[in-house]
Amino acid sequence: MKLSEILEPLRTEIEGDDGVREKVLPLSRSAVRKCSESIKESHRGSFDTAAVLLSEAHAIVEGALKEIAGSDFMARSRSLDVAYQEIAEAANLLSLLKNGRFTPPQQYGIPARAYLTGLADTVGELRRAVLDNIRQEDVDRATNLLGFMEEIFDEIQTFDFPNALVPDLRRKCDVARSIIERTRGSITSAIQQENLVRELRVFEDRMRDNQ
Repeated sequence: MKLSEILEPLRTEIEGDDGVREKVLPLSRSAVRKCSESIKESHRGSFDTAAVLLSEAHAIVEGALKEIAGSDFMARSRSLDVAYQEIAEAANLLSLLKNGRFTPPQQYGIPARAYLTGLADTVGELRRAVLDNIRQEDVDRATNLLGFMEEIFDEIQTFDFPNALVPDLRRKCDVARSIIERTRGSITSAIQQENLVRELRVFEDRMRDNQ
């Protein structure tokens, strides 16, 4: 048998994989965009809209999975991990801001590693929500959200596995730790400012009473 005859079925297989890849990557990017829009709506308090966008992202990923089913290579490539990670982040942000509850990975069929890294990224979005609440002078709500941030960090750092087993989680834990420290500082400053304003008002009331 000629070498060209040996290689021809290999070429056909790889071309098929490439065709699947060309279909899946745009779907993954589309799902990521939907998740980004969902996150924005969650921060605005438009939870119903955020939920719709999240469902649309999940449906897109489900469609991509059907495409991947035709390629063993793509099925092993973890090409949808970024999309799943974004779904985990958007879903947890939505459920925490709306109901104060975490979203389990089973709800959206999120693989373990993508769920963990997406959960770690949720810490950054929660900091944004904390700062929004500080600007609105709702320090109690900000403190409550900080508690979720700390809970996420405390739990994910117990997954002390090599990077080869849970890619990028250690780095994300380090980032989360830094974000939480800065957020504590922001809340502390807000509380101190709130106390100062309260004391000034008390002082002004006393001055008026003495006049």
